[in-house]
Amino acid sequence: MSSPTERASGRAAPSAPVGRLGGRAGSIGLLAAVGVGFATAVRVLYNAPFEPAGFASELVPVTGTLAALASGVALAGVALSSDRSAVRVGLLFAGVFGVLATISGAATVAAAVAIPIGAAVAFARALGPPSTYFELRRAVLALAFALAAGLSLAATAGIAGPAVRSAGSVVFLGGVTLLAVRAEGDPVALVAGATAFAGVVLASAAAPYVTGSALLVGFAIVGSPHLLAATAAFGGVAAAVAGLREGDARLAIGAVLLVLAGVPATPGAATAVCLGAALATLDAEELSGGRGAPDSAGPTTEKGVSAR
Repeated sequence: MSSPTERASGRAAPSAPVGRLGGRAGSIGLLAAVGVGFATAVRVLYNAPFEPAGFASELVPVTGTLAALASGVALAGVALSSDRSAVRVGLLFAGVFGVLATISGAATVAAAVAIPIGAAVAFARALGPPSTYFELRRAVLALAFALAAGLSLAATAGIAGPAVRSAGSVVFLGGVTLLAVRAEGDPVALVAGATAFAGVVLASAAAPYVTGSALLVGFAIVGSPHLLAATAAFGGVAAAVAGLREGDARLAIGAVLLVLAGVPATPGAATAVCLGAALATLDAEELSGGRGAPDSAGPTTEKGVSAR
């Protein structure tokens, strides 16, 4: 029987330790997060209305391309580590098309379709049909990121208009905000999230133009109020701190990756968001299929009864 803490968080207990960095998926997710974070920092600093650091303009597209390639390769690596065929194929589609669209603009439209659909199929198969409120909540959270990628990519690929792009930003920021549910019951994590929220609000009040520019250039946020960006900072930081405090490296890395990647308006950002969502919302055995159980229905109890 699951503990009250497990029921509250909606997380299944892992069947085996996954290592200090959350196993192979967590390790490659960490490398992708470093690359995405560096690329985001370069974009923000280069477009700031002052010159805190001087570097060549060519560094911006180069770091962006490398981060996009790293995210696509990392997502494909996570896909290949899964024993579940639907999860493996779905994430592999998202990762491969993310890389192809980064290399060649001719694959942009195909990526706009393959990335969100692939991620949605993988997440839905990994989580299975929800039987409790907490499972339903987690499924909605995971699929919200696939929906955000679909809306944002459709707009940037020319399939839909600016209103859809704004809707993608709202869905993404709402999803990151809801990551706060992974920190419920952890007052330290919630205080850290509240501090991040206050920081964004104060920055917006003190320097609205600079803050808006940073949100647009660094995180591709358009058509969304700064307050929603602040709530997203709250949810992402709270989840990351909760993951660190609980020793859940996958949650911490996934939350950080979602915050750093920003709105999935490009194939590279979309693959990073899908990778972050997989790490932050899915348990290791849900993503991989457990130990020696391809396409299993999910984690099971000692008697073989599904824990879901």
